[in-house]
Amino acid sequence: MKLIRYITSCILIPSMVIGMFLITTSCEENGDGMNIESPSGDPVVDYIRLSDPATSDSLLVSASLGTGIVIVGKNLGGTREVWFNDRQASITPTWVTNKTVFVSVPSFAPNEVTNILYLVDAKKDTLKHPFVVSIPEPELYSAKNEWPQAGENLIINGNYFFAPLTVTFSGGEVGEVISVTQNQVEVTVPAGATEGPVTLATNFGEEVSTFHLWDKRNIILNFDDKVANGWRIGLAETGDGEIDGNYLVVGGNIAKNQRDEGPGAPAGSPLAMEYWGGPAGRTENFYPLYPNSYRDYVLKFEAKVTKWYGGYLNLCLSTPTHAGSNQEIWSNSLNARGIWGPWAEKGEEFTTDGKWITVVIPMEEFQYYMGAPSDVVYTPGQKFIETAAGSFSTWLLGSPENNGNEVRFYIDNIRFVKP
Repeated sequence: MKLIRYITSCILIPSMVIGMFLITTSCEENGDGMNIESPSGDPVVDYIRLSDPATSDSLLVSASLGTGIVIVGKNLGGTREVWFNDRQASITPTWVTNKTVFVSVPSFAPNEVTNILYLVDAKKDTLKHPFVVSIPEPELYSAKNEWPQAGENLIINGNYFFAPLTVTFSGGEVGEVISVTQNQVEVTVPAGATEGPVTLATNFGEEVSTFHLWDKRNIILNFDDKVANGWRIGLAETGDGEIDGNYLVVGGNIAKNQRDEGPGAPAGSPLAMEYWGGPAGRTENFYPLYPNSYRDYVLKFEAKVTKWYGGYLNLCLSTPTHAGSNQEIWSNSLNARGIWGPWAEKGEEFTTDGKWITVVIPMEEFQYYMGAPSDVVYTPGQKFIETAAGSFSTWLLGSPENNGNEVRFYIDNIRFVKP
């Protein structure tokens, strides 16, 4: 068998193990300065266990990527290389004795699966032992933009992405894979793709995404045929790289702690947008009402940020019967709110570099309460009122970081869905 000589991982040995095994006896030093124990016969593997002493009685016939293990046997001191399938592990001479070899399963999937562990000595003699490297099916977490254009590249985030792999879109079209890492794949969206989930398949299984491309499930606002209806209906435009017709424009030259609501009703305001229930619209929550149902849902929308530093977009929910009174921009007596301000993570201006992205905010994060109108202090921990999720408004409020600087971003396809 041809072994690919490629080191893919390092050994991670618990500190308590180091204290137990830093003793070498009957050692010699070879020409490379390597201390070794000389075997007195042919090497034998008796069993394999985890490297954690607390689990030393758990014998293994398989392990997942990156797992630290101990190979236990006789005359193992001559081991110079350890291979799992066609992936070579990194070994440290200190952890090779006649009785044990400490090693970690490589972190990358093999190209050729043999389900064999190979111990190679200095003469290239090889001891084979059955051992399975268990590799999970791919896991799909999210897409950077759930509303790509045909021909645009889609970036999928997840885990256990190993080439070769395929990405099949709803409609049956297979996309051209551009790049693959264990946690991300970039694939070109084919012209024949249709709305729905994508399927990612590797040699180790396949997974269907919970997210949908061109997701139209439970959209409450698309600023085309589903529009705001409150005192301030928001500023809707089209033409600057739209993804689906009109989009909401948010921004302006924002002053320190600015609390301006923008033009009055019914003029379009780039600072506030109100979608009310009650007589003007909805009479039910945006998603099914049952105990703790909000924990099962997320708020999603697409956004393109031109420039943003300072200030937060407040995402306010209220009751389905809300008819215009007590809208919680200054106080939040009806429900908790979500806060979005991606610039704050690094404390610098944020931009999406002309690209649309999909923003995901779990409903569990709607936990802020804003009190007196004289400040913009947000207090986390507000109880989520489950019956108050049938009206929705957005408000851009300034923060101490603002100095009259321009903030501008766009939003489209606001929806409440399961992750």
